[in-house]
Amino acid sequence: MSTAAASAEQCLALAIRHANAGQSDRAKLLCEHALATQPPHPAVLQLLATLCANDAEWPRAAGCIAQSLSLRPDHVPSLLIAGQVARELGDWPGALAHHERAVRLAPSHAEAWFGLALARQDLRDMEGAAVALRQVLSIAPPRAEVETNLGIVLQEAGKMDEAMRAYGRAYRLDENSFGRIAHALSTPNVGRLWLDLDHLRTELRACADIA
Repeated sequence: MSTAAASAEQCLALAIRHANAGQSDRAKLLCEHALATQPPHPAVLQLLATLCANDAEWPRAAGCIAQSLSLRPDHVPSLLIAGQVARELGDWPGALAHHERAVRLAPSHAEAWFGLALARQDLRDMEGAAVALRQVLSIAPPRAEVETNLGIVLQEAGKMDEAMRAYGRAYRLDENSFGRIAHALSTPNVGRLWLDLDHLRTELRACADIA
């Protein structure tokens, strides 16, 4: 390993320690120092992109992760960061491309499929989003967030019975999902209105039983 590479990695290790300790600004400074004094290092750029994303510095995060991917284009965690950043910037086709590449490279990576589902949902491809969410559920333990999103995309696709079963499973997994479910069901395209929220809870439990 060259001295330059070792120095960049030493900066990276210290930056990671600062980031884990909640010292984002110090971690950023270390990344910036490494990039200013050493050849571009993909992991340093990835960490700086993550730190910028955590601080909602989306354009800067986009530049860092793009440069990181130019050095290692098949790095799945970097592709997921790039997809997240693209979504936040409203670049939904870009987000879709990053997540599609991620699932091709790592077809058993649940978060890659979840990101793909979100990108498809942004592009109003509800059928495609449902396929991706079901893939998440097939390769990872059930999560209320995933089931709730599945309910939303099925609802948007006009499949209310299937949507209610997904919402029921989400509610069974985590009763704190109720607020998001109730909000989704209050949209005008549903054709159902629950004035009694206790009745909605009862129906969700019933739907979970027949899911």
